[in-house]
Amino acid sequence: MKTNSKDKQPESEELTFKTDDQPVEEADSIEENLLSKEVALEKELQEGKKALEELNDQYLRLAADFDNYKKRISKEKADLISYGNEELIKSLLSVLDNLERGIEHSETNTDTSPIIEGLKLVHKQFLDCLEKYGVKAINVHKGDEFDPKLHQAVDRVESDEIQPGFILSELLKGYMLKDRLLRPALVSVSKGEAETASDMESAENEIEFNISSSDNDGKTKLIDGDV
Repeated sequence: MKTNSKDKQPESEELTFKTDDQPVEEADSIEENLLSKEVALEKELQEGKKALEELNDQYLRLAADFDNYKKRISKEKADLISYGNEELIKSLLSVLDNLERGIEHSETNTDTSPIIEGLKLVHKQFLDCLEKYGVKAINVHKGDEFDPKLHQAVDRVESDEIQPGFILSELLKGYMLKDRLLRPALVSVSKGEAETASDMESAENEIEFNISSSDNDGKTKLIDGDV
């Protein structure tokens, strides 16, 4: 049986036509993918720009807040330096008021006993005011052992009653501010009869050295507390 060549021709043309459409479809698919990626990238870019703008706004707000904080701290520090003793001064004003009342009363009253009692009350009020802010007197009694951290010897006196190195008398009160020495108590100290001039000088130098060391320790403690 012979095959008609004319009958086969359309099938060949149809096959050829289908083969020619494949590159076009692939190109369309690639174009769609590229377009889709472009849209996605554009979306990511816009989102990135938006996030960057938000971060920039946050940075500007934080910078402004920090600047305001520095200004506030600077003002508070200046106020602390200028008015840090305000409460103490207010308390001392009450003492001053009572002193002025006592002076006015003494000018019109010849009896001194009420004035003396008034002075004692004002003295107690003043001590209470100091104690409120951490200031206390150093208690010194005759016969106490000399402590170079609290006492300053201004005189050394021979004594049969008190053993050498112990306090004979207090000449000026000393005061503490919490755990820091404000002023050492000035005292006279007993010495033995056999002490020579060189022994006295050596002892006094040792006392002065200990006092200096005590002052430096107090300053160091204050600096550590402030920091």
